[in-house]
Amino acid sequence: MRILQINSHYNQGGAARIVACIHSQLRREGQESYVAYGRGTKVEDTAVYRFDTVPEIYYSALASRLSGLNGWYNRSATRRLIRYIEQVQPDLLHLHALHGYYLNFSLLFDYINTRSLPCVWTFHDCHAFVGNCGYYFECKRWKDGCGHCPRRKGYPTSQFFDFTAYMWKRKKELFTGEAPKIVVTPSDWLTGQAEKSYFGKYPCITIRNGIDARHTFYPRDKAACRKKYGYGREDKLVLGIAVGYGDPRKGARYIIQAARNLGREAKVILIGWEAVNNRMLEGTDNIVTLPGTADTDMLAEYYSMADVFALPSLAENYATVTLESMACGTPVVGFDADGIPEQLTGGKGIAVPTGDQSAFEEGLRRALRPDSGLLRGEELAALIRRDNSTEKMTEEYLKVYNRLLQRG
Repeated sequence: MRILQINSHYNQGGAARIVACIHSQLRREGQESYVAYGRGTKVEDTAVYRFDTVPEIYYSALASRLSGLNGWYNRSATRRLIRYIEQVQPDLLHLHALHGYYLNFSLLFDYINTRSLPCVWTFHDCHAFVGNCGYYFECKRWKDGCGHCPRRKGYPTSQFFDFTAYMWKRKKELFTGEAPKIVVTPSDWLTGQAEKSYFGKYPCITIRNGIDARHTFYPRDKAACRKKYGYGREDKLVLGIAVGYGDPRKGARYIIQAARNLGREAKVILIGWEAVNNRMLEGTDNIVTLPGTADTDMLAEYYSMADVFALPSLAENYATVTLESMACGTPVVGFDADGIPEQLTGGKGIAVPTGDQSAFEEGLRRALRPDSGLLRGEELAALIRRDNSTEKMTEEYLKVYNRLLQRG
């Protein structure tokens, strides 16, 4: 079987690491696997192709911000992608995140629909079935056409114009064309939302995200990790990791306020921090910030030495960082938004009401106590190896690939 995955990035960020895991596991199992992606670091793998250039990304991002049209540019890059599809001749396409200023939706889907190319499409957020945003929060306009968008200046940003009604209509025409599809999401919550959208005409199923919980994310020696990074055995450590703490959706203000209120009770480590956000740290003296890193060994060591991982996202599908933390033996405290509670069942973590600062802090305090009742260490990691391994995820996708090709 020859599979071509398409995503914005490769092995950089949650969804991109899922793409990389599927690609590697498919190849280990003897399948012909290829990946095409739009932006980010180039990789050495000859079966992984970056088709956009940096100037094209910048131009598309600027034009989208000014015009309010997202997915309407990148014509040359999308033509290169189409040529690559014709070169690979895949049995099916596995689509992932198509937003990110790297694709022209009309060009790609006119090509897909004209040739009735079978598509498995994994939703990592809500963008495919709304006018423009990645998460709609309490807004329900996406159910019947968008317009008058309350999140126009959120990502993907439109500075001046609201074309969400037009984009919703055009996306519906393009995305629900002739090509056979199966929609996959990592959470039951998002699967349910997809079924209520114009994708409800297709099979919509849940496949949990998987990670490499055997060779990459596994429990390290806590004491040794703390010594390596300069922390004591008795320190109480709260860890947070995010790409872009400046995005209000990630809820940085909740973890920073928690740090203020915890004071000397705990040290808070934030990985993925950017200096442009330093003004948010005023009034804190117990926060350690580190830039983002692709060093998975370092990340696994930080996960392992923490007492609790904090996930203050106000909207989230099925967070990869949550799986990585638990695979390293550290439980999670997060809000009960969207798909997050599905990850924190059975003693793996604590879900508190979304946006409730005091409940969030109480959850962290409970998780820091030795009598928290939460699973930790190898006991917690074993559950992730059982339920969220790369092998199990890829096995489920292979079943979906075969199901789609048999239908086609």
